Parts: sequence; structure tokens; C-alpha cells
Amino acid sequence: MVNQHFENIISNKKNIFIRSWPSNNDPTYNIIIIHGLGEHSGRYKEFASFFIKKNIGVFSFDLIGHGKSDGLKGHISNIKDFTDSIEEVLIEVRKRFINTPIIIFGHSLGGCLALNYLIERKSKEISLAIISSAWIETKIQIPKYLLIIQRVMHILFPKIRLSNRLDTKDLSKDIKIVDKYKNDSLVHDRISLNLLSEINKTIEKIKNKDYNIEIPVLIIHGKKDKIISYKGSELIHKKIKNSKLKLYDNVYHEPHNDNERKEILEYYYDFIKNYKK
Repeated sequence: MVNQHFENIISNKKNIFIRSWPSNNDPTYNIIIIHGLGEHSGRYKEFASFFIKKNIGVFSFDLIGHGKSDGLKGHISNIKDFTDSIEEVLIEVRKRFINTPIIIFGHSLGGCLALNYLIERKSKEISLAIISSAWIETKIQIPKYLLIIQRVMHILFPKIRLSNRLDTKDLSKDIKIVDKYKNDSLVHDRISLNLLSEINKTIEKIKNKDYNIEIPVLIIHGKKDKIISYKGSELIHKKIKNSKLKLYDNVYHEPHNDNERKEILEYYYDFIKNYKK
């Protein structure tokens, strides 16, 4: 496990907390991680440890309203604030490594945000994307009347926060991972009505808008994911021409934290190695 990491705060409208795990040599790539709802950047230490040994640097940051970054837990005013945060971190990494290719990795909500960033900003600074268990199709079907109520209520009471009702045992088959999550003081289970509304609008755009993502995209999902349906990953794979879909039969919501993680991380690395710079 890599213990050495650096912490930094970048500030524009809000303070964004960043962790970085530097390579001992000049890195061949740098990965920017966008984490999921309720979690934080510190949960990716094992992920970072794997890639540092491959001479790939890793940067992970806490989304607004998460971890050590500013903001009411589980709330955001506009999805653009997340998109701007990704841009700010990208600029910070690029300033430190002018010529090193950048990979964007997004998990769950982070997968949705990574896709939205690629669609909206069309950044030439990103060479590859890895999308893990993207929040496109949830397993729970919400009745239409509740969606209508939510759309009205979020206008009147945007900061009302509810539990995300996550069953932690659905994250991974590894009990140690689940226990760490439950005992992590930086993890929360909050989601505001406005954040939910912004996520839903972003998902609808990803599903229905015409767009062209030119960089290679690897899409990963476990078929045993009880939180987010792999059907959403199949959908975005069909929409993104330059994408590759890999489904794992027995993997839960967090592929990088499940029992098969060594195999999965090696698969990520093979995808990166095979990219022609």
C-alpha cells in the first residue's frame, strides 16, 4: 500500500480538497478520479497504490458537499459547480505536468459527472476515460407520482436532504471494505432534493442528447450491482462509438473494491497500455 500522498486545497468559489499520489519517476500518465455520491477521495488508496507501481500518478478530489471540500453535505446548487470543479482540478494537474497525458476515471455519480464533463467541455487535455458503474439507470424504479412531487418540492425546498438509503453490503463482497465504509467519518448518506434533480437532468441529457466523445472510453460494470443497473452502461456504450464495454458477472457496485479488484485493475492497466499516444 502506498502511504505517501500529498494534500492540497484549490480555491475559486469554494475550496476543493485534493489528494495526490505521485509516481517516483516521471509518470507516463496521470489519472484524475471522480468519486461517487457520499464517499470521498481517500477511499481510493488501494487504487492509487496499484497505479503508482505502474508509474502512473493519481489525483483524487472531494466533490463539493463531500469529504473535506466546502459545501453542505450532499447538496449542490447546479451541476455546473461539479463540472467547474473537475475543470479546476484538471488545470491544477496540467500546470504540474505539462506534457503528461491525463486519464479521467469516474465511478457511480462520478461516472455520470465524467461523461457530462466530456460532453459539455470537450476538453483536449484528456486522453482516455474509464467509466465505472455509471449512475445512468438505478435499480430502484421510482413511481412517476413521486418524481412529480420531487420536481415541485426541489423548487420550494432545494436544500432539504434525505438519506440515499444505501445498503452498504451492496458495495462489495469484501466485508472489510464494507466495514471501513460504515466506520468512515468522511462518508455521508445525504442527498438534497436539488442535487437529485440536477443528477436526473444530467442523466436525461446523457441518455438522449446527440454528442460525440472522440477519446477512447472504457465502460465497466458488474452484473451483480444492486445499486446501479448495468443496463445504463450498455446504453452509453451504444451511444459512444469509441468505447469498450466490460461486464463482470459476479461483481458488485464498486469493481475496484470487490474481491476481483486485482483482475479489474489489471484490465484497466491493459486498456491504458494499449492506447496509442
